[in-house]
Amino acid sequence: MRILFHKAIAMDWENHYLDKHTPWDKGAAAPPLLEWVDSNPGAISGKVMIPGSGKGHDGRALVEKTDASHVIGLDISPSAVASANIENGSAQFQSEVGDLFDLPPAHQSAFDWVWEHTCFCAIEPEMRDAYVEAVHLALKPDGELLAVFYRDPYDDEHSPGEGPPHGTTVEELRERFEGSGRFQILESYVPRASYDGREGLEQMMRLKPL
Repeated sequence: MRILFHKAIAMDWENHYLDKHTPWDKGAAAPPLLEWVDSNPGAISGKVMIPGSGKGHDGRALVEKTDASHVIGLDISPSAVASANIENGSAQFQSEVGDLFDLPPAHQSAFDWVWEHTCFCAIEPEMRDAYVEAVHLALKPDGELLAVFYRDPYDDEHSPGEGPPHGTTVEELRERFEGSGRFQILESYVPRASYDGREGLEQMMRLKPL
């Protein structure tokens, strides 16, 4: 599988960071991640990848609050990666410029966990099947995908078809992941903890590859 982000798309995300227009960055780790980690102490260990990792707040939280041995953030924006490594990087967490849809051999079947927060809703919906394949490729056979999906990101500024962000439904998630034959959903629920304004609009899922 080799589906590269178009250079113009990558530059658009880079320009957002250069212009300091990053409304998706809340300056703190995703509350649903913290809620899950607190409820499942010791569950996350080994090597973790975060696609679309931005400035690295989730990566830092995973290092501080789990038994992860190494966390790698992957982002197509060089400025986001630089900020992540300066603000949140450590010996256990580093970000790198990379394309989820063109994983190098070292990142294939390499991760015990993938944490999904902002990547799925940021890519174009027609790339979602390729996303499922890419995450499956990144995980070890006994790895797991932990994810929070933004089901309804629409407001006065964002309408369906005009994203990113692009919304989804539980039905679509089941069709994309379980319907592909590549994943089984182990948990699916609406998180109690969310960023302000996202209450009741997200779906938390834990999945294992098949």
